Amino acid sequence: MRYVHLPEGSDDHSGYGVKAHWGERTVVHRGRDVLYLLTDAVVDTVCCGDRVFHYATVLGYVKEWQSEKDEHGLPVSAIEPVVDSSVQREIEDLLTGEDSELRVSFRSQ
Repeated sequence: MRYVHLPEGSDDHSGYGVKAHWGERTVVHRGRDVLYLLTDAVVDTVCCGDRVFHYATVLGYVKEWQSEKDEHGLPVSAIEPVVDSSVQREIEDLLTGEDSELRVSFRSQ
């Protein structure tokens, strides 16, 4: 799959009580780089106060790092999705070993 790298950033929806910050990260698994998006979001609710969400979306193994640019000049990498459930568990264990509060999901395409 082709992945277009977006600038690291944040999003603040004033009036809605949602604030989020995200960035790209890599971790080495079985000698290969795994690209994932790390997102922290805070939702301010009237009833319950702030709720914090901390999650990683695993895109997959990096096949080619920023080897081209898209029509807007943003870098593009070739990524191999992680589809094997046992390998997904290994990567999830690796990520949650550093942060037990982290919720992990995998993108299939």
